[in-house]
Amino acid sequence: MFGNLDTVPELLKNYQYKTGEKHKFLGDYYRLLVSESPTTGVMINNNSMVLNVQDTQSIQHKEFVLDMWYREQAREVFVEAMATAIVKAAPYQVSFPDLKIYRLDNRWGSCSPKSQKVILNLELIKTPKECIEYIALHEMLHFRFPNHNLSFYGALSTLMSDWKEREDMLNRKYRLT
Repeated sequence: MFGNLDTVPELLKNYQYKTGEKHKFLGDYYRLLVSESPTTGVMINNNSMVLNVQDTQSIQHKEFVLDMWYREQAREVFVEAMATAIVKAAPYQVSFPDLKIYRLDNRWGSCSPKSQKVILNLELIKTPKECIEYIALHEMLHFRFPNHNLSFYGALSTLMSDWKEREDMLNRKYRLT
C-alpha cells in the first residue's frame, strides 16, 4: 500500500510519532494521524491509525500510548493464536503455557519447557496473523520437541503444511534485524 518500506526492520526505525508516518499492524501499514484528546488511545479507521494523546508535542507520551495499545492488541491476538496452536498440537499433549509478551531484539519467540513459559515478541503484532499463528505453533511444539530436529519439523509439517512460506514471509518482509 505504501511501497517498499520493509527494507528497514521495525526495531531500527526512528519514529517521531508525527501525522503522516506509516506504522504496521497485523501486516498492513497505516498512516498515523495524531490527535489531541483528553482521553488517550488508538483506533484503526480505514487506512489510518488515529493516535489520541493529551500532549501532541511529547514523543515519549505518543510512543508510550501507541506501545500500550500494541500490547493490548498483542494480548488478544497472541492468546487466540496460542489457543489455536494448542488445539492443533493436541496429539502431542501440550498444555497452555504461561504466556509473556516482551520486545525481543533478534527472535520472534522463545519457549522454556522447564518453566512452562512461552515468550512472544511484541513486534509480532505488526506481522500478519498467519505469521503469528506459525510462531505460536512453532513454540508450542518445543514443549514436545525441544530441538529443531527431524521430529520437530515433521510435526510442524503435519500440523501446518505451509509453515515454510510463513517463515519465509517473516524473514523477508518482517525481519527484526
